[in-house]
Amino acid sequence: MRFPLYCLCIGVTLALVVGGPGSMEAQFIRDPEAVSAYEAGLNHLAAEEWDQALTAFTQATTLDPTYAVAFQGLGDALRALEDYQSAINQYRQALDINPKLALAFNGRGVCYRELGEINLAANDFDNASQLDRKNPEIAANWGDILVNQLGDAERAIRYLDVAIAQDPHNAEAYRNRGLAHTLQQDFDEAVADLEKSLQVDPQDFETHATLATVYLYQEEYADAIGPLSRAIETYAPEESTDPEIYVTGLLQRADTRRRLALQDDTPAAQKQTLLAAAVADADQVLEEYPDRFPESGLALHRRGLALRLQGLFGEAIKALTDAIQVAPAGADASYLAEAYLKRGICWFYQQQGSLARGDLEQAANLNFEDPRPHLWMGFTHFQEGNYREAIDHYGEAIARNPAFPLAYVNRGIAYMRLGEFKKGVENFNEAIRHEPDGVTKARHFYRRGKAYLMLEDFQKAFDSFDHATLNDDSYREAFQQAAETLEQLGQPNLAAKYRERATALPDAKS
Repeated sequence: MRFPLYCLCIGVTLALVVGGPGSMEAQFIRDPEAVSAYEAGLNHLAAEEWDQALTAFTQATTLDPTYAVAFQGLGDALRALEDYQSAINQYRQALDINPKLALAFNGRGVCYRELGEINLAANDFDNASQLDRKNPEIAANWGDILVNQLGDAERAIRYLDVAIAQDPHNAEAYRNRGLAHTLQQDFDEAVADLEKSLQVDPQDFETHATLATVYLYQEEYADAIGPLSRAIETYAPEESTDPEIYVTGLLQRADTRRRLALQDDTPAAQKQTLLAAAVADADQVLEEYPDRFPESGLALHRRGLALRLQGLFGEAIKALTDAIQVAPAGADASYLAEAYLKRGICWFYQQQGSLARGDLEQAANLNFEDPRPHLWMGFTHFQEGNYREAIDHYGEAIARNPAFPLAYVNRGIAYMRLGEFKKGVENFNEAIRHEPDGVTKARHFYRRGKAYLMLEDFQKAFDSFDHATLNDDSYREAFQQAAETLEQLGQPNLAAKYRERATALPDAKS
């Protein structure tokens, strides 16, 4: 929870009470006993003696029912005791007497925020900021709502700039400004603010987690693992009902490690280390929640994903099965479609086509727009030599995503198996047209060249192999095929140049 900056505000409030220039309460002399009780309440607030503050402010308001800032003090004490509804009532009384009390609006806004009444909180923080544009606490609270609840990054930054300028040790304000910069995709500014926040408070697990989110947003998985680990290490439960471990952080780190393992430039040995660590993260969650949904379901799902990538298909199937079964009937389990899909893929690698298709059909029913279940159903039929059925499912995948090169290229391969080489060419052309990656596009050109060879169209075959070499100048097989095709075209001198290029390259790529 967040408390007001009492030490900064006491002097200002005292001036208002005892007759500061221009104040609404400076027009008459108050009961000295009420003033004395009020001042005692402020001192108790500064010492974080909430119950004593409550007693003192109650005495002040009893002696003088028109004492607006004393009601505000009551609200502050009740808020500190987390009695938010009672605090709201006291702030309301203060504002009924003096509607220009910026800190009363601010305090009530904090209570509304804690109760989840975000629109009411936003209205109060806006009113408070209009009355006092330089108060760092008000500016920080309004900036917090603007970025975290309303998504208004531009306005949030303006208020958070004020908060930080007035109070450069406000770690939360730096964190919120970092999040605002993230929403604006100013990632360098975001990282700088989050690092400043951690300089002020290195033990704030939320800031470490937010820094990780910035890196994850940019798909910089290696950079995200460190902040996630520090978030897990610095996490401490605030309430008795909070988990003993940072469940969200562990699940996110498991997923981040898996994604990093999937990257092409990650060394093979590191991939296995990352996947084993992802399984360990999931297991740590399962130790805390062995059978509670959704925590155990999410952990089992991540466990299964990592095990699959390790080639441990039997163990992956068991984990994914448990993830599916732990979800109550009718529950909104976000991972279910993916769990069925990945379990179906595991069955495919175990050459259990019927079991695989059952899971893949379930995945398709849960996520109608996802083309991948139909792609893998095509793979199962192709594995069994049922090329027409495979073609039908590749077509279903394309219907769901017309720019899906993997579906086109595999449909082309299936047509090649059936001897329908023109259709193979047509599908390889679509794969080429939609493929963003140059090296992968080279493979599509190569396959198109092989199709043209079967059609005895040697010039188009050579053009295809040549395009393959242009997209990947280390593709030895493409240089070899280009050389052989040039021999067919009666161009031995040019063929020798391509063969020379092929010989200079290492072993052919698959």
